[in-house]
Amino acid sequence: MTLSVFSVRRRSRRRPSLALAGLVLSLLAPLPLQGLTLTGPVLGVATNFGQHWQPAMLAAARQLPARNFRDEVYWTDVERNGVFSFGRMETRFPEMIAAEGATMSLLVNNGNPGYDDGHTPHSADAIAAFARFAAKTVQRFPAITSVEVGNEFNSQDFVSGPVKADGLTARAMDDLRLLTAVHDAVKAVAPKVRILGGGVHSIPVGFLAPMFAAGAAQKMDALAIHTYTTPAEQLVRQIAVLRQLPGMAEMPIDVTEFGEEKAAKAPGHLLRNYCQMALSGVERAIWYDLNPRGDGMTPLIDGAGHVTPVGQTYRMISALMEGRPAQDAAPDPFTYACRFGPGTLVIWGAPRALRLATPGLKVLDDTGAPLAPAGLQLSQTDPLVITGPGLILLGRDVILGPQSVLADTFDQYAYPGLPGQPQDPFDRFALMDGARLPLETHGGQDRGSVPWTPYRGAKGVFTARLMADVLLPSDYGPKKVAIVQSYRAPKDMRVVARIALDPRWHTKDGVAFTLALNGRSLVEKIVQRAWTETTEPIALRAGDRLSFTVGPNGNDIGDTSVYRFTLLTPPSG
Repeated sequence: MTLSVFSVRRRSRRRPSLALAGLVLSLLAPLPLQGLTLTGPVLGVATNFGQHWQPAMLAAARQLPARNFRDEVYWTDVERNGVFSFGRMETRFPEMIAAEGATMSLLVNNGNPGYDDGHTPHSADAIAAFARFAAKTVQRFPAITSVEVGNEFNSQDFVSGPVKADGLTARAMDDLRLLTAVHDAVKAVAPKVRILGGGVHSIPVGFLAPMFAAGAAQKMDALAIHTYTTPAEQLVRQIAVLRQLPGMAEMPIDVTEFGEEKAAKAPGHLLRNYCQMALSGVERAIWYDLNPRGDGMTPLIDGAGHVTPVGQTYRMISALMEGRPAQDAAPDPFTYACRFGPGTLVIWGAPRALRLATPGLKVLDDTGAPLAPAGLQLSQTDPLVITGPGLILLGRDVILGPQSVLADTFDQYAYPGLPGQPQDPFDRFALMDGARLPLETHGGQDRGSVPWTPYRGAKGVFTARLMADVLLPSDYGPKKVAIVQSYRAPKDMRVVARIALDPRWHTKDGVAFTLALNGRSLVEKIVQRAWTETTEPIALRAGDRLSFTVGPNGNDIGDTSVYRFTLLTPPSG
């Protein structure tokens, strides 16, 4: 699927509106990140046995192997007129999961016609009944080791009635009331069962902030997030923003949904995300989904019961990475690498040659298939997996070719003033009719029509913003607001600039792009569709400013643009 932090698109039944309100991160007091023990997250998979019992699919999952499931026992199928019955296979399937020696996470979200007209519980009686149902289900099925309270409460798709009509802050409090009731009821009967709070789409720090300010951390064992809108390479830095919330510094995180629509991209997507989740302190990673559901997401098992390529990736991760100590092994800002235990290295990034220098090492593609050791190249989307009997070190066992990238707006994007961020050589700011405006860190969903992940925005100019991969200039009344990303040369050097700009959300009149050296224009273009260009070599003296500026042309309608600006060493000769 195509996912954007500005236009959230999901499987067909999940299309959240962005017209929501939240909290600006700048109102929060920064907290230092605490040390976390990093390991390969527990792997899991989302299933829909609660909607349709599929014994053949459970058998196929066993062969994968999948050992942890996320599913729902529907309250309306279990309780009628105060009487509980788990008679149907769609309500008894956790017994079958237990018989496989597997575990599951129970999602509780939907209402019951006997309470609040079947809407999302909001009255005291309905909330108490909702919590009672969760506790009875946990008691009935020992395979349930965690309960996830609420599903994407910050969207419009999985809430109804008065809760859906609530503003964002009020809805966050609705979420907290359900979380508190379920926590107390489940812990009373099964104190070891983990309670997962949040269950939010994306990483909406603005939505979560009121909950945590009200003490939500005391009512959850882990926070559940669905990271559909975060590029894998931005996950560590966005979760670092999330960890500034009160109680989040050491809070375990479960990613209970992530996935990919395009089958060819799914293996690399899973592997890159798994690596970055490990480095973010994520404890459990749930792929969406196990089998085809008709929603376009790439499954681990196809309709005939065969393992798909991304299923092969899942199998490789299970064998080589799950539960192993994890370490960031990236050698520079433009290369991403994770070491799992001593003997598995996952690596990807800016294209360059890679060779094995130590006998006994093997290299696999992102599905686990072996590759010949000759002619290896790094890719920005498809990681290589290198395995061996001992500690694998870059520079000794694995030799990388010369790095041609000098600076990159995506790889070096940062949220200023917060821990867990890369060193950013770009000065990033908004320019409103010649006046410079700082781009501050916002948590995401801090107001209507803004991204659902952390972003940078100009104070008082709510329509202009910047992400690592997407930007939006603004037509702010009579004033034009451009987004500027300016590189300061640390020494005398020669560079080429690679420009990629795509106003793919149907711009009306295009965006105005300028590349300037110390204020002197080198490239000017009105961009109305996807455009890439690589300049001739540019001579920079120490202290020179090379600036990439994107502003509205006549108006900003549809001007949300995917971008990437890169500086490279000129090719020899």
